[in-house]
Amino acid sequence: MSLIQELDHLKVPLEEIKLATNNFSDANFIGQGGFGRVYKGRFPASASISGSPGTTVAVKRLDVKGGQGQNEFLMEIVMLSSYKHENLVSLVGFSEEGDEKIIVYEHEVRGSLDKYLAADLTWVQRLQICLGAARGLNYLHSGVGEGHRVLHRDIKSSNVLLDQNWEAKISDFGLSKIGPTNQDITFLVTNAAGTFGYVDPVYVATGVLTKESDVYSFGVVLFEVLCGRLAMIGKDDDGHRFLSHLAQHRYEEGKLNEIIFPNIRKQIKPNSLQTFSRIAYQCLKIDRKQRPTMAAIIEQLQISLELQIGCRRITRIGLWGSSTGGNPWSLQLDSNQKLRKITIHHKDWIYSIGFTTEDFSGSLDASHHGSARGRKGLTISEVDFAVDEEIIGIDGTVGVNMGMNKTLTLISSLCFITNKKRYGPFGQEAGTRFSVPWDLGSFAGFYGRAGLYLDGLGIYLKATR
Repeated sequence: MSLIQELDHLKVPLEEIKLATNNFSDANFIGQGGFGRVYKGRFPASASISGSPGTTVAVKRLDVKGGQGQNEFLMEIVMLSSYKHENLVSLVGFSEEGDEKIIVYEHEVRGSLDKYLAADLTWVQRLQICLGAARGLNYLHSGVGEGHRVLHRDIKSSNVLLDQNWEAKISDFGLSKIGPTNQDITFLVTNAAGTFGYVDPVYVATGVLTKESDVYSFGVVLFEVLCGRLAMIGKDDDGHRFLSHLAQHRYEEGKLNEIIFPNIRKQIKPNSLQTFSRIAYQCLKIDRKQRPTMAAIIEQLQISLELQIGCRRITRIGLWGSSTGGNPWSLQLDSNQKLRKITIHHKDWIYSIGFTTEDFSGSLDASHHGSARGRKGLTISEVDFAVDEEIIGIDGTVGVNMGMNKTLTLISSLCFITNKKRYGPFGQEAGTRFSVPWDLGSFAGFYGRAGLYLDGLGIYLKATR
């Protein structure tokens, strides 16, 4: 109970959850997970939840008669309260009253990937979904902190959720394990867990869990996306029960084209398919040493995407500041959009940043990240770009704020450099400096993290040739 007490700030009264879900009505039921039934809900503005009141949520209600119990319930809460990334689901809170064990997440409106395997998604969309999921899993393996990593243990398409923009979010951490990274091979000896068709056969045979076990499962998901079918296929004419076995054999025979989802078969450029299928096949190697890292998978998926769309590469540069504070946000410019204005609320820190974009029709769109609400003495600065003006670099500083009883890594100052002039500095130039220039025409947007401040900032760049 001491661990739950440390997370008291995330508790949501059961009565509020019942109101949000209309007392778990069938009309609000949206799915059945490994944890139990999942309901859609919406809290009123007066609700005592962390985050934004009025947010649509997904409420996962533990089936107390099912297979998961207190350990899995605690693991899910600890994982999602400790680790935050734009490609992981976001925790809103939890409830543990009476016999109820409930976890509340931000609702990802498109649901889980398994529902779209045989849907009318383009090959480019499928690649982008795979990239998002790969980034989330790579964060768990390599980005959660010094000296340890998270092994998910149940990677599958039904545990990859999709938001409004088809961005992938890894979910369902009830079976996850934390392992060390300060040794050549991270391994844990556990009772094998996971889902038939996805689980690493070496893990099943030995009980030895490594990050390569997650890689195997992710390889199965890659083939699901390519073939438009689930991992469990029943027995086909050749006696294959799992998609992983079928895909391996067809790849080795040079007949993979026979099992590619027909709706995308003609879309896929041969070199894109070759790159994608090669890395997916490597994930399924029985020899774990031959399986790629998640970082290598991301690289190959990015190359596959570039080959498919004509080498218009979009690259993330950064992130400066915090990779865990606040919530993730993204502004990626479409080919018909231009950044027209940046608005900064600042004093000793950058409290918020806003962007106004314009498309070819002259339509304006605005977005805002961070919070200046209730702050006194802030300066509001605006950078208005001329028609022929474009950003070609930024610099700034990252500082550490000891406020609110904890240490926060934040953006403390920013400057924007264009082909016309330099704007700033905005904020207080204190802390560690960062600076990055780029070629004219390669700017493609910003991304970052923000809550009460601008916690982190990164850049999207595209190839210019």
